[in-house]
Amino acid sequence: MSRILFVDDEPMILNSMRMRLSRRRPDWDCVYVESAVDALQALQDGPVDVVVTDMRMPGMDGATLLSIVRERYPHTFRIVLSGQMNRDAQLRALPVTHRFLVKPCPPAELEAHIDAALDMHRRLDSPQLADLIGGIRQLPTSPVIYTELSRMIADPNVGVAQISRLVERDPAVAARLLHVANSAFFGVRRQIRTTLEAINWLGVDLVRKLVLSCELGSLAGQSPALRRKVDDLHAHAILTARIASRLVKPEDSGTAATAALLHNLGRLVFALGPPERQAEVDRLVALGLRELPAQEQVYSCTYATAGAFLLHYWGLPLDIVQAVAMHAEPSSAQSRNGLDIAGAVYVASGLAVAAVRYDPHPPPVTHTGLDERFLTEAGFEQRVPEWCMLARSQRLAMLEPA
Repeated sequence: MSRILFVDDEPMILNSMRMRLSRRRPDWDCVYVESAVDALQALQDGPVDVVVTDMRMPGMDGATLLSIVRERYPHTFRIVLSGQMNRDAQLRALPVTHRFLVKPCPPAELEAHIDAALDMHRRLDSPQLADLIGGIRQLPTSPVIYTELSRMIADPNVGVAQISRLVERDPAVAARLLHVANSAFFGVRRQIRTTLEAINWLGVDLVRKLVLSCELGSLAGQSPALRRKVDDLHAHAILTARIASRLVKPEDSGTAATAALLHNLGRLVFALGPPERQAEVDRLVALGLRELPAQEQVYSCTYATAGAFLLHYWGLPLDIVQAVAMHAEPSSAQSRNGLDIAGAVYVASGLAVAAVRYDPHPPPVTHTGLDERFLTEAGFEQRVPEWCMLARSQRLAMLEPA
């Protein structure tokens, strides 16, 4: 039975939840407490799948409570359900919260968010990976981009479009800004799918505060091996995004670019974990096992699934989450009438690898690494030469001075 912890210093709100959920959710073991101290005691009494807390409470507030939950119980999904709060409180809550909901929140909406969190727990049957994803504080950010971004947003003469172009060079920064922009606390009334939309919605002032806070962490001080790995992943993501945005219909280009930019996020998740686990994946691959089955064996999921779970935790639009989850093994059936987002990311990622390998020449049609069965069933065999030229042109464009 799933265990849900509700924390609020207003007894009437807790009683209202108790009356509704006792009738509608008999399969939930719901615990209701009026303070953060009582919440910590409830957590010690047994595992909690989801904690839902108010922010403003006497003594310990919601942000402090959730920071402790993240540290001690990283597998627990963390939801803030609160009234209006000032910007400083919002910034304190951001690093420790998976979802933000604003009072008054329709009960059905709250239940839907809890259901989604419980569904992720059921799907993510690896306790080690659940702890790793749940405990993530910050994704590694390139020191060069971090420094340049800090400089740009402090310069009143730099426009939003320029900042957006820089953000698109770093998947970690892009993912976090999209997480924040899609939060209910910032008044979003629609799903935001691109970094330009996110920065326009949040405003440069808030982006500046986010970058200067611990929310986005630099790779400075990390091992050279991790820095190289992150730099390589970022470069691949940027080229993949450039290619993917040109493989789909114009109205889908922004979503495809964002999904492509974030498609390798799960590899960053794995990079933050115990080195011996990734070493075991590498050993299995060296023995002849394909990468995805090797990851399944070690982590109980693939990098694509891990990245999608993290983005779903952060509340990104479902079409982007689904594309990240499915890009490694896209469906030919869904792509027969033109590449869908997941198919475009898959093709773009393979072309990006080949374009770098054969730079400065176009990758040979027979050496793209793309699955021939997928191409045949989806009817794309004749388009591969065109795609190879596209990959080369985008690779060359990326190398041109800004």
